[in-house]
Amino acid sequence: MAIESRRPGNDLSRVLDASGISLDVPPGGIVLSKRLASHLDVKSGETIDIEFLTGRRETFGVTVTALVDLHFGLGAYMDLEYLNALFRQAPRLSVVNITFDTMQTQALHAAIKDIPRISGIIEMNENRRSFENTVEQNIVVMNTIYIAVAVLITIGVTYNAARIQLSERARELASLRILGFGRGEVSYILVGEMMLIALMAQPFGWLIGAGIAHLMTNAFTSDLYAIPLVLKPATFTLASLVVLSAALASVMIVRVRLDRLNLVSVMKTRE
Repeated sequence: MAIESRRPGNDLSRVLDASGISLDVPPGGIVLSKRLASHLDVKSGETIDIEFLTGRRETFGVTVTALVDLHFGLGAYMDLEYLNALFRQAPRLSVVNITFDTMQTQALHAAIKDIPRISGIIEMNENRRSFENTVEQNIVVMNTIYIAVAVLITIGVTYNAARIQLSERARELASLRILGFGRGEVSYILVGEMMLIALMAQPFGWLIGAGIAHLMTNAFTSDLYAIPLVLKPATFTLASLVVLSAALASVMIVRVRLDRLNLVSVMKTRE
């Protein structure tokens, strides 16, 4: 794997940890990502042997000065001056980060072609825009699928439960109608009971959903990237609104059947 080296205080190319804090590598050692350190089974303060496969192809014992939590890659970072001192060489650079006027892009490409030692240019704005569009599309598709599945499951469970309640308690509800209760008052019993059950189930759904999200983030974590688990109150609120809305729609469908009950036929039915 590659070891990156930077001078402290860089603005255009920074290493950010999971908290968004810029990392300045201290001299005299190497900084590893926590996932890489776990693969190597090393801790901060220990010494590791690094075999370089370029240049003189030497092996050095380097102290792990710190471990950092990163979202992307299995990072390993060293101070540029310290790395050059290990190689006993003058400072060398393999990448230069610049900012330029986007209106002068063609002129920049033309100038780079005239410099033989520059192999190419990578425009990070285009890469970042493409990456964000891809991630956004994936998130929209996955959220749509999850919401559709949640709505279908909620409608199926709630509708079947309401139908069973209506079948088992049709005689009782018809008796209330005969005693003078209005359709809304009788429907409130069935609808209110089902919605109360759906409301009471929300905290359990939150716990199960958080557990599933934790398992999914762990399953998707790889050497390329790690997905952080971010759970916000708005996420639980949206999930509850979707479920409760689907449950209410299902119960209202059964309420139509309740309003159309033939009271005489129901009362003649034996329990």
